Amino acid sequence: MANQTLSALVKLADKIVIDEVKGKKVTLKISWFDLKGARKSKKFLLNEKEKIEF
Repeated sequence: MANQTLSALVKLADKIVIDEVKGKKVTLKISWFDLKGARKSKKFLLNEKEKIEF
């Protein structure tokens, strides 16, 4: 379920930043604008070889 949320947010993203890299794990920070124009963001921890769809 979390991967589906990640894929959906990647499609809406205004900005995607690699926030942190530790060993074989990467933290992505995804930012987007909601319907009211407010900026929202969320962080996701990805393991090595995990895939996200654009």
